[in-house]
Amino acid sequence: MLLDALPADEPRFPPLRRHAARLATVLTSGGDARIRPDADGRNQYYASVLPSAALAYGSSTISSISQHSFDTLLDRWHHRLDRPLAVEEYGEALNLLRAQLVEAFGNPDTRVIFAASGTDLEYVGLAAAHDGRPITAILLGRDEVGSGCIHSAAGRFFADETATGARVVAQSAIDPAFAGTELVDVAVRDAAGRPRASATVAQDLAAASQEAIARGRRPVVHVVHGSKSGLTLPVIADVERLVAAFGDTVSIVVDACQLRIAPAATRRYLALGCTLLMTGSKFVGGPPFSGFALVPDAVRVRASALPGGYRRIATRAEWPADWPGADCLPASGNYGLLLRLQAAMIEIDRFAALPAPQVDHIAARFCHHVDRMVARLELRDVPGEGSAIPCLAAATLRTLDLSGRWPSVRF
Repeated sequence: MLLDALPADEPRFPPLRRHAARLATVLTSGGDARIRPDADGRNQYYASVLPSAALAYGSSTISSISQHSFDTLLDRWHHRLDRPLAVEEYGEALNLLRAQLVEAFGNPDTRVIFAASGTDLEYVGLAAAHDGRPITAILLGRDEVGSGCIHSAAGRFFADETATGARVVAQSAIDPAFAGTELVDVAVRDAAGRPRASATVAQDLAAASQEAIARGRRPVVHVVHGSKSGLTLPVIADVERLVAAFGDTVSIVVDACQLRIAPAATRRYLALGCTLLMTGSKFVGGPPFSGFALVPDAVRVRASALPGGYRRIATRAEWPADWPGADCLPASGNYGLLLRLQAAMIEIDRFAALPAPQVDHIAARFCHHVDRMVARLELRDVPGEGSAIPCLAAATLRTLDLSGRWPSVRF
């Protein structure tokens, strides 16, 4: 059985290299067109399907699987890569991952939902808020989150194919329940590119929420913990004030898909009733297209039954057994998603095992060397939050403006 698989540590035996190509094929299955490799073995983000010598821990979906996690998966799965994944095995494996993720990031009552990408995870936020009223999705920093989120956050398909293989009409509603969803855009930067003040952003989110409520709509407020340029807005203290002002009349979704976030922060958000969206690529360094959402059980209890349109974007095992209406989802497995999630969990565990002083030292050395490179190449930093906010997102990500040095190149 699957639960007898080897633990996520160093491979027990030397990996069987003849199975590497088959493993790479499985890892690029169970997703939409973005994950499929071209003739050179790279997906649409130019990430390799095989381990790469490059260390890609940036803020875009360009990370390739690490050699360590690839070898570990080979050791676990080489004996059965040519056999289909049984539905029961898929469910057992995802439940094991649920337990591991709750232990790493959650509270005892946390529910975990899996999806093939961070963009797909936006549908979880909508399901958590769904109560029959039309939804107003208040999206923060649309230029600094996933490009497809402007569609999925509004309950629309972001492509013409879903991770389950369903053919759909891009930008049409995933279900009639979301046909009337409206999108409100709130900026994270001003016209000069400077980050806006947290309190000002929170005021804009509150004003948009009040307007939606006055019109009989359900607001779904997106906040971001680690944008593509390392911003966390609004800060958690301002999120707490939003919750105190609105209670459960507003649903709050935290885009933490960078996973540049400490467990203490995830648990603080969950205690506020927020839904967190996270992925195993980018900072984690797992393969692209492995997403999971953490949802407080109190949010699950209030949610209406899952709309039937979710049959085209998810399978039964990917949602908690007690989620209202989830029994409408098809019972099938997703071999590729499971292995990508397992690879991400391997990397999550490895990072969690590092002593905090070592993490701080490496982050400080990273900033030191970036500063040297910026000075040597006469580049400029894109304005960030600076050191005033002690946050993993700000400590591990720097965004550089290259236009001054290479003005003729389009970035």
